[in-house]
This record gives sequence, C-alpha cells and structure tokens, in this order.
Amino acid sequence: MRIAIIGVGLIGGSIGLALKQQNADLRVIGIPRREETVKEAIAGGAIDCGTTDPKKGVADADIVFICTPINLIIPILKEIAPALKKGAIATDVGSSKYEIVSQADKIMPKGTYFVGGHPMAGKEKVKLKEAEATLFNQKLWILAPTSKTSKKALEKISDIVTRLHSNTVIMDPKLHDLAVAGISHMPLAVAAALVDVVAASEAGKEEMQKCAASGFRDTTRIASGDPILGVDMFTTNKKAVLAMISAFKKSLSKLERLIKEGDAEKIEKELERVKNFRNSIL
Repeated sequence: MRIAIIGVGLIGGSIGLALKQQNADLRVIGIPRREETVKEAIAGGAIDCGTTDPKKGVADADIVFICTPINLIIPILKEIAPALKKGAIATDVGSSKYEIVSQADKIMPKGTYFVGGHPMAGKEKVKLKEAEATLFNQKLWILAPTSKTSKKALEKISDIVTRLHSNTVIMDPKLHDLAVAGISHMPLAVAAALVDVVAASEAGKEEMQKCAASGFRDTTRIASGDPILGVDMFTTNKKAVLAMISAFKKSLSKLERLIKEGDAEKIEKELERVKNFRNSIL
C-alpha cells in the first residue's frame, strides 16, 4: 500500500512514524512545502520518500492524508483531485468538518473517495520535530461521513486509524462541529481572553506574571498554540463557536451574579455541580 501525506508537520509526521512502525513494508510519501522538510522527514523515519509537488506525490497513492491547516484543505483537494488514481481515498485531519466534507463530496472525481477525519490529539508546537509515533495512542479519531461517503472507504480509513492505536468514532459533521466548538474551539477563545485580561492590566500586571502558577498555566495552555490554527478554527466553524461563546458568557454572568449576591451556599452548589460534570470527563 502507498500512503501519501500532504503536510509533514506534527500530525502528518506522527502519522508517518506510526504507520512505519506498524508496517515497515508500507510506502509512505511525504509532501511538504519545503525540500528541507523532505530530507528531515526521511532522516527521522516518518516517510520513505517525498516531493514538494502535490500532484506528483499522490499520483500512485492508495490513501492520501491531508494534514495542512484547515483553510488549505479544500484548495489542496482541488489541486490533487485530477491526479488521484481510480479507487484512491483522501482524508483530512481538520478540526472542523461540515464545510470540508460538503465541498469534498463535490470535488472528488468519479471512482475516488473522501472521508472526513479529525484526530483528537496534538501539541502546542506543530513542527515535524515534535512528531511522535505514539501521538494518537488511545486518542479519539473522529470520522465524519456524509450520505455520499463510500462505506468501503469509511471502513478502510477506520482500519488505518485503528492501526495508529486510535479509537474511531463515527459522527455527523454538523454534530462534530458543535462538539469541538464546545470542548476545543471555544476554550481557545476563553484562554486567549483570559491571557489578554492579564496582559492588558494597568495595575498588578508584573505581579500576576510572577505569581502565575499551575492554575493559570493549565487553564491558558492552549493559548500558546499556533495562532494560524486558531484563525482556522474560528473562521471555518464560526456559527458553532459563536453559539458556544454566547453560552459561556451567559454562564459567566450567572456566576458573576452569584458572587455579587455573596450567597456562599449558592456559589458552592454551582461549583459542586460543574465539578461533578468535570469529574465525569476524566
């Protein structure tokens, strides 16, 4: 089997490393933007060979992973579509799905297939040097099929994801976008706002910087990620993100009101309620 990976950074590199560990005979072709990355990925064992030409790289591929920023997935798919061989399956790793799968269904040539995907794994640093074969171990990998998605293609991608030691979850694209807006995209907005509050403070800013410990660091960790990824999240999943931000503001206002009222019993009940739900996620 020949697998092409477009975008050989943290996610693409980790997919390559994991696949090569599972099957040394598997042929993995890397398709980054720079020649230097091809050399680095080969040296690190993430790919067998590579090219910066997407059409050339996917020409003989059975499976194509598109691991670029979200806003590049559809343009890349349009570029490579004419070069895909019959029976080829393309999939992506973008954290928003409805817009991508809707357009992909219209782009794929007859006899080729697309399966929307989203591995729930990552780091703040997204360069190839951060890649690791165990990145997806026991992590959720969401597959978001549409009514046009081939069942055989879905099964094939699900099988490959299982080889990466991920747990496959099938989810409706719209429901996926709402879910990740709540547990991933909106939290980035909240973390960014929290950091901005401290950064913009006219009084006590230096003291807050010095005192910032695990509580603040853990809560705002995702604000240290690549800003481009955040832009992609907010622009490609705009409706769901805005809905979740609106809900968050209402929840924060409720807590603000309880604090103003100074009712310790009500505050405790509210914190106990959210504590129990938070504990159920662990």
